[in-house]
Amino acid sequence: MHMTSARVGARLLFVALLAFAAAAFAPAAGSAQDAFKDAKKDFESAKKENSATKMGRAVDALGAAGSSEARDYLIGLLEEDQKARKNKKPGWPGDVRKKLIAALGNYTDDDSVAKLGAAILKYDSLKEPAAALDQYDLFAPLAGMENSEAATKALIAALSDAKNPYIKVAALEAIRRNGNHRFVDAVCAILREDNKEWWSKWKIVPINVFACLEAIATTDTNDAAVKTVEAVSDLSLKWSNDKFDPDERVRYFGGRMLRAITGENADITSWQFWKWWAAQKRSVGKVVKGDKTPEKRSKTAPVPPIFNAPPVGTRFVFCIDVSLSMKMPLKIDLEEIEKRPPQKGPTTNDKKGDKDEDPEVKRQREEEEKRIAEEEKKRGIDALRKLPWKSITTKMELAREELARAIESLPDKFQFAIVTYSTEVDCKTPGFVTADAGSRAKWAKAARELEPEALTNIHGGLMASLRLNKAGFKRGLPEQPSVDEDCVLNGADTIIFLTDGWGSWSDDSNSQTVKDPRGGEGMVGDGTHILGPDIWPSIARHNLFRKVIINCVGIGYHDAECLRHLARDSGGAYVDWGFKE
Repeated sequence: MHMTSARVGARLLFVALLAFAAAAFAPAAGSAQDAFKDAKKDFESAKKENSATKMGRAVDALGAAGSSEARDYLIGLLEEDQKARKNKKPGWPGDVRKKLIAALGNYTDDDSVAKLGAAILKYDSLKEPAAALDQYDLFAPLAGMENSEAATKALIAALSDAKNPYIKVAALEAIRRNGNHRFVDAVCAILREDNKEWWSKWKIVPINVFACLEAIATTDTNDAAVKTVEAVSDLSLKWSNDKFDPDERVRYFGGRMLRAITGENADITSWQFWKWWAAQKRSVGKVVKGDKTPEKRSKTAPVPPIFNAPPVGTRFVFCIDVSLSMKMPLKIDLEEIEKRPPQKGPTTNDKKGDKDEDPEVKRQREEEEKRIAEEEKKRGIDALRKLPWKSITTKMELAREELARAIESLPDKFQFAIVTYSTEVDCKTPGFVTADAGSRAKWAKAARELEPEALTNIHGGLMASLRLNKAGFKRGLPEQPSVDEDCVLNGADTIIFLTDGWGSWSDDSNSQTVKDPRGGEGMVGDGTHILGPDIWPSIARHNLFRKVIINCVGIGYHDAECLRHLARDSGGAYVDWGFKE
């Protein structure tokens, strides 16, 4: 059979196109392979020189290569670093590890995500807790891959780990920041796990569960919220049957989460109310209250406000600025302070925009919120009225008197520590002190004797506060308070942080030789954590899993942006006692 010239021409054209495509693809594949080989060669050379800079450049090139060989090589380098640190060796120098994590983020195809997920799950962060920070960094982009089955599978595997609290919180934090309601079932499943250590020891697990649900359960106005409340009510009923009293911080984060997704102010232990609420939402899609509505259990008695902001938990660190500028005159009085209520951390409560909310329920909720706010404001101002305002003339005197008053008001068995910072950072107490009549009198007296000196090491003061644990105060240790077991189990619940200025020194400063980039003629230290944008991300990183509340108080001319970030990132409050100086 003979082909027509038209058909012959069409076939020749098709063959030519195939040849062109093959020719076009071959150089691309070859180019990726060549890029991998060149980058690998550069890394091996830099490794022999132990040059972090050159290794970092080679890792960047491996991330850009785009080949499966480059991906596998990067995973191997990360595993090599993990193995070294597990054996108490340094691992890759400089920021090479960070660059490895960033480079692997370029590989988002299913095969790469599956391999990366498997590699992350192999990290033994229970034996090497610092690896949990790497797990979080690698989980974070996976949590945002909504259409990737491999990514979801890896994260759910981490959430379901029955023994390792660190991989759980790494996955929970990644989901809190980048995930959505598709993870609600897996997160709620943790609340039903039969592991009493999550509640009695590793409280970072339920705290991070509640923080995660606060973010992802509000993305769905009914199903995700109902599933969450059902899981919480079942847990609360189990606590009641077991006669178990949950930790104050666990109750706080649980209550905050429930308020965010339901608009209701009720303690997490009010299981009858929460079961009723979930049944109402599931059956009719909204909550209609009536005579048969179960009574809400009142929350635990509030801790007396400190610097006009309520702390959370039972273990507090007072982190007080004692730089020279604290000697300057106080130009704010109680009347002005009363006009400035604390600025709370972020809220995800979206009930005001819930179209299904019953009008009467909405009215009752808003009245209740107003009453709670007024009561909290009154407690704060009533506490401040006790200060000897007529004799307070400087910022330091105000700080001393309120610190002393706060210590004197602490309930028995609460724990507290006093950290001071100027150029140097010090812990005035021998670590945490248990409150009783004797310790309150002793340390209130010591608080009234604090004297200002030198510069302002904001970052150092906050790091010392995060590092405090049962072992006491050790300068610069532990290196990773975010995952150190003693810090996680026995560290601060709330840090009350006070400053009257701007960072001018940090722990790694050697001399005051750098012109202040914020303006003026002043000189600051040559360290790395002096400016606000360098301080708050570092503190947030060290507080990633522990969720320590940081209440920030600014007196006089202070770095308000820095304090707002510190408070917002931790869920604390910012108290603005600023004035012109």
